[in-house]
Amino acid sequence: MKNTNPAPLRAAIVGTGGISRIHGRRIQDLGSQVVAVCGRRLSSADELAADLGIQATNEAGTWTAGIRSYDDLGRMLDETRPDVLHVCSPHGFHAEHALEAIKRGINVVCEKPLATTVVDAQRLVDASMAAGVHAAVCLVQRSYPMTAELRSLVGSGKLGRLQAIRGTFLSWDANHDNWGWGFDPAIAGTSYATADLGVHWLDLVEHVTGSRIREVEARFSTIRPVRIKDGAEVAVESEDYVRLFFELADGTPGSAVFSGVCAGEPNGCAIEVDGMDGGLHWRADQPNALKHRRSDASLVTITRDPERLSPEAGRLAFNPAGHAEGFGDAFRNLIGDVYAAIGGEERNYPTFEDGLRLATLVEAIQQSASTRKAVTID
Repeated sequence: MKNTNPAPLRAAIVGTGGISRIHGRRIQDLGSQVVAVCGRRLSSADELAADLGIQATNEAGTWTAGIRSYDDLGRMLDETRPDVLHVCSPHGFHAEHALEAIKRGINVVCEKPLATTVVDAQRLVDASMAAGVHAAVCLVQRSYPMTAELRSLVGSGKLGRLQAIRGTFLSWDANHDNWGWGFDPAIAGTSYATADLGVHWLDLVEHVTGSRIREVEARFSTIRPVRIKDGAEVAVESEDYVRLFFELADGTPGSAVFSGVCAGEPNGCAIEVDGMDGGLHWRADQPNALKHRRSDASLVTITRDPERLSPEAGRLAFNPAGHAEGFGDAFRNLIGDVYAAIGGEERNYPTFEDGLRLATLVEAIQQSASTRKAVTID
């Protein structure tokens, strides 16, 4: 079954950075309406509202958005009563902002990580379940057609018994000397490379294999321990480079590197799944292809073609074969599934429980790095 646009909803956004614009435009792509945005500064909310308003036009080209801007989240929610709040604020505010919506019975789509502590993540899970709202976290790597195909092929036994998982999430986002809020523990928590980058990869591993990570052993480095803020040097405590060994519940070993200081790597999220009878490789910056290494040493590229993919992968593929899809399309798929579920359809999406799972993994990885010992996860 192909993805179709769900019934229109009224959405609000808290946070005014680049990811907020991606959320806003995908909401509009789905035929839903952004009714309000909230920022720490009203001027930032005004700018985002104007930007999204330009995108929201009718066929005659007339501006029709009417997006209201706020610097008070509670007031925005009370005055506009949206169906769903998109939490796109800095990490340390996710729990507070999501709870403001949940206590009003408003559904939530929250950026990752769900929270900066396991305690806050558990609080969000408990509150959302008690309120009976839909509560999603943006683990968007799941929503690419070719990661759905990867999951299908692994589950079908195409690779035989799994032997190893390996991969990376490499980024150049912090490959400079400037300080940013991502290094402020009061705003971003105490982890950078694991909580901001690695969570995507860790979730992808468990999602495509169907097996949970049961043990981790990690080493952290801070390659750039000093950064510049307002002309002064500031010490950085959070890690910007991670080496990780892990073991799945089924005994499959794995390894990964997460880094935000890799020149020339804007988004190097890559996963390799090795089995007795072959291997599969996917990269986020080449999202329309899977590389299949076969046991006879031949290499086959499986390209995104809705007519030839597994049912779930085909459902997520929007364009015909040969017309590329990417990050924005994956976001549309994720948000569309959440909105369809809010409308009463049976859809799967990454939940707050998944966000709690990742907060637990991040905490275990931090514990391992600080003790230099392996840590078992229940």
